[in-house]
Amino acid sequence: MDKARVTRLRRIMKVQEQKEQMIKYDIAVLENEIQCCDEEEGKLVSHWGQHEGELREVMNRAISRRLDANNRSKSLKQKQKGELLEKLLDQKRQTNMTEKHHDKALVSYHRTEEKKLLQEIAELHADTSKVRSR
Repeated sequence: MDKARVTRLRRIMKVQEQKEQMIKYDIAVLENEIQCCDEEEGKLVSHWGQHEGELREVMNRAISRRLDANNRSKSLKQKQKGELLEKLLDQKRQTNMTEKHHDKALVSYHRTEEKKLLQEIAELHADTSKVRSR
């Protein structure tokens, strides 16, 4: 029973650690996308006001629309990143709890095994005492 429990908890821990790694990867991807949005914003701002006349107004409006869309995209990605960070925190809590349960189960398993060995030694010792007395 204890051995099966230890094995099951070890498997659960591995799955939870894999989930953590997936969440970390997703966070890294979002951070990269946020950085790309920042770079895009810099490029758009650098083009602001470079044209003359009527073209200037048209280009500034187009740049303004693209900046707005870029900012919306960036804020959505930052929100997703925040949600993923919360999810990662929850996953780490679960992993820590599973690890504690695993450690307790492992200690219990080792104690049970040690008791079995001591019982076998005691039985062998009792058997040899009976044999000597005859």
